[in-house]
Amino acid sequence: MRIWVTAVFVSSAFLSSAQLFGGTNPALAAYEDADYEKAIPLLQSALAANRNDPVLTAALLSSLVYRERVEDAMEAAAADAINFPNAPEVLGARGEFAFYLGDMPEAEKLFRAAIKIKETPRACFGLSRLYRAACFYRTARWFCMKAHELDPEDAFITQRFLAYLPEPKRSELLPPFVAAHPWLYSQSERARATSVEIAQELDTRRPFEMENGGQESAIRLISITRGSGRLIGAGLELRIGARKPLRLLLDTGASGIVLREDTIDKAELNHLGSGESWGIGDKGTRKSFAAVADECQIGSLKFRACILRGMSGKARVAGDDEDGLIGTDVFSNYVITIDFLNRKLRLKPQPRRPPNPQGYDRVIPPDEADFTPVFRFGHRLLISTEVNRKTTGLFLIDTGAQSSDIDSTFARLSTKVHSDDSKRIRGVSGEVKDVFEADSAELHFAHFRQSNLGLTSFNLNNAPQHQEVRMAGILGFPTLTLFRSITIDYRNGLVYFNYR
Repeated sequence: MRIWVTAVFVSSAFLSSAQLFGGTNPALAAYEDADYEKAIPLLQSALAANRNDPVLTAALLSSLVYRERVEDAMEAAAADAINFPNAPEVLGARGEFAFYLGDMPEAEKLFRAAIKIKETPRACFGLSRLYRAACFYRTARWFCMKAHELDPEDAFITQRFLAYLPEPKRSELLPPFVAAHPWLYSQSERARATSVEIAQELDTRRPFEMENGGQESAIRLISITRGSGRLIGAGLELRIGARKPLRLLLDTGASGIVLREDTIDKAELNHLGSGESWGIGDKGTRKSFAAVADECQIGSLKFRACILRGMSGKARVAGDDEDGLIGTDVFSNYVITIDFLNRKLRLKPQPRRPPNPQGYDRVIPPDEADFTPVFRFGHRLLISTEVNRKTTGLFLIDTGAQSSDIDSTFARLSTKVHSDDSKRIRGVSGEVKDVFEADSAELHFAHFRQSNLGLTSFNLNNAPQHQEVRMAGILGFPTLTLFRSITIDYRNGLVYFNYR
């Protein structure tokens, strides 16, 4: 994907849609409020009376995307490309759909085509989201500020804009915005309450403060096996206080340290707050909670005030024999090398840099010139992957997955799939109901091509709340261990695959 960091000159004379329509159009008002469920039928009714309106057309496509109505959005986007080939609002909405599908080159092309004709707020914000995922944080902030300047009434843009404000101003503006747009925050109320309890437990302590940080380290990886010794993952040992070590699956697809409830209880840690967690599986969310351990140790690294997440109930978190899992983002202050061949986790400290309220753009260090850019969405590292030289999507780099998989919706765009009742897939959210087998799929990512005789295919996008981007597939442990090692630079969004 081309990443252009040069400034785009925009006109400040653009009027928001609320100004254009005098705030009287209920369909666009619902769209501006980011109440997309309410907006869709209103926009459909408005378009029935005026099918040649590009603003209404763009708003409907965007609303379908954010309600995850993929097939409807696909049909609408195809028609919009024919009926409104040069309408900047429609080009921006098509860019939003391409972004959601994970086709980042196409998304960038559409956003820039829109801006070249007229600077629309959603096209500018689309570039902001794209740059943020690509770890160009300073540029992402600039485009978000410009998008908000163009349309301060767009709640979807304002939600991100508020996050960039200095703390006193954000604390002033955020509560009334949340009260006016509860549908944008319906999933985060318990998370905020849990954060308060964690802060009270921490008191004045800083979480995950290292006793001996800032040094290069090498930690032994343990083998995670199943059945007759089949290797299905790599793990680390975690010691809470002076207790015996716990076995944790090392999982690039997870975040933080997640333990079984009985493991938390045996360590005599307090349950803090409540939340929901989900992953692979069709049984929905699982209840979770937080805990704080005074001390924990991983290899030679010693941490104080470790925040842990516990999964309620007796169901497994990683495997039957593991106490939990640990996301590699725990070590995101380091450049991380997972050395599969020598069974080592190697950590090299990132160089210090002064605080910058505007953020930093990605920098490729001289010793990382051969690394491949990836997209970061929170803890998830997604790499642009071409399937059968037909379609492009984002695959999750996931050492915690026992197989490499392809999303069933995405698979149908590039290959054939057929039902497979013999396979059983189980994850954090229970067993997968509908499992398919994809016919031969050639994957192209970074500088490598891999031919697969058949990928398991099922719905990988089952999160209960809207996700910024759809996963097209998963590069699991069997695929990743074809490499001698993989190196991850979270700060700059870079990954290096060291082939044997």
